[in-house]
Amino acid sequence: MFKTNNLGGWIIPAEAEIPAKTKIPSYSEIGYGCTIGYGCTIGYGCTIGNDCTIGDGCTIGNDCKIGNDCTIGDRCTIGYGCTWLGVKVKSWLTLANVDGSNRQIKIVRSDEDEIKIEAGCFIGTLDEFIAKAKSEGKLRYVAVISAIAEHV
Repeated sequence: MFKTNNLGGWIIPAEAEIPAKTKIPSYSEIGYGCTIGYGCTIGYGCTIGNDCTIGDGCTIGNDCKIGNDCTIGDRCTIGYGCTWLGVKVKSWLTLANVDGSNRQIKIVRSDEDEIKIEAGCFIGTLDEFIAKAKSEGKLRYVAVISAIAEHV
């Protein structure tokens, strides 16, 4: 059985656990067996798959797609239009213009304490990122990102 909002069209199964102070706008859908943390904001037009856990204080941008069995840690922010499939995120941090190129760099720590880096066209592990940056002579960049990544 689904709870539906006749005014805006969101779809939430009766089994979902959604606490007070959580905001879910029109045209969003929450899958079966989900647990949404306290004080979260789910964006317009989002789809959250079955058996997901969204931690307290998270913000999920408009038009995001979160796949089945995802776990997103407390206070994570997921930007507009992201698609996450099978991700178990403990924490996430986005930095801007660290190397002076005006690019963003995302540092994601999984539940298994694995660190992934996304910087421009690069997506890989912290070790792969360090090796690539060192080969390009960006030693200060390596030191900054390594130090920050260990504390995410």
